[in-house]
Amino acid sequence: MIRRNSRGEIIESRRTVDTRVSGELLVGAGWEAIAHTELRRLALSIGIYQKQLGRAIEALDSACKAISDSAEYDDEKP
Repeated sequence: MIRRNSRGEIIESRRTVDTRVSGELLVGAGWEAIAHTELRRLALSIGIYQKQLGRAIEALDSACKAISDSAEYDDEKP
């Protein structure tokens, strides 16, 4: 949606993007697996806004690595 002032100049531009993704995930046991999966989900959602929130993805990746390192969790394992 574009709003213009009385001179025809654009004063506001908005758009809505459906970013909903759903699917079944088989996560491992324990809070680490759930936390890791939720952080990955957030990373995917934020990836849509990568240009605007590029540093957020790096922070989420660091959080996932920290969980993996502390709990010896490997997201490659089933």
